[in-house]
Amino acid sequence: MSRSESGREWVIRFLDDLCAAETASAEVLGAWIAVCTLDGLRGGLRVIAEREATHAELLAERLREMGSTPGAALAEPVRAAALERFGSAQLSDEQKLGLLLARYPEDASAARPITDVLASLDHDLETREILRLVAEGEAATVAWLRAYHAGLARPGASRA
Repeated sequence: MSRSESGREWVIRFLDDLCAAETASAEVLGAWIAVCTLDGLRGGLRVIAEREATHAELLAERLREMGSTPGAALAEPVRAAALERFGSAQLSDEQKLGLLLARYPEDASAARPITDVLASLDHDLETREILRLVAEGEAATVAWLRAYHAGLARPGASRA
């Protein structure tokens, strides 16, 4: 996304790319849920997957309201690799959590690509507030996953 594009064009591009990422995330989480061996984690993943799918639906709806059609997609090799990794029964749930959390050194880092554009959306308050709440959901997801992962590492902790 380039800010040199017209204001409307970069917002549409950003929303479309984010919609594709949220859609792919819900799909990858579904693959993980199918092989997850920890009941508590599986329950949390189900909620997170639904939230990601809802974010994708909201973003697609906003794109349509803006006169655009969602069309972006995650690069197929990236999508396939994520589905293979997180849908694998060979990789433990704790290893999957570690991989995911290594990507986000702090809870807010998952939301940073979204929060970084909020100030540029003063001309479009509806989109800005949709994105603000999507970002809060992303940070909450990482915080929950981090807390769950930490609970697994504690001696005698049973988080199944």
